[in-house]
Amino acid sequence: MKPALLIIFLLGTCVVHSQTNALPSWALNVFRQKSFDKKYMLASFLKPSYWQADFNGDNHQDIVVLITEKQTKKKGILLIHNNTNECFVLGAGTKFGNGGDDFRWADQWNVYSKKIANETQFDPKTGDVIGGKKVKLSRPGILVEDYEDGAALAGMIIYWNGKKYIEIHQGE
Repeated sequence: MKPALLIIFLLGTCVVHSQTNALPSWALNVFRQKSFDKKYMLASFLKPSYWQADFNGDNHQDIVVLITEKQTKKKGILLIHNNTNECFVLGAGTKFGNGGDDFRWADQWNVYSKKIANETQFDPKTGDVIGGKKVKLSRPGILVEDYEDGAALAGMIIYWNGKKYIEIHQGE
């Protein structure tokens, strides 16, 4: 009897796992309707392959999903606003801040829900780190980080400023 219970448990775990990794149908529909599937493929170079939160503050759960540009294999993310179906490609061949046009440097990502972020400040002439400033956040952002020797080295918080997505630089 115990082997049968183990098999049922494992099958149930697989079903739940696959359901949690499936992109919500509304987002998949937008991806196809806007013809993103012609230029990009959905990717899973980080875990999980997507996050949901109200990134633009309109009380609707938006989505950010990993993508790869088919022709160049450059990695990036696609943000879709649920209420308006407005889309933003960051990386994957489209330059975004210090992240560039290829997010292959990214080792980890997460929803950033703290109300304050510390933005690294650089000397415009030398590029040296000169300090930081506190930035108040009124909605979640997406924290994308580069790790070295098990610790976050640098990264960014991708944040909707009310008009567009901006980078809040983190680390070196």
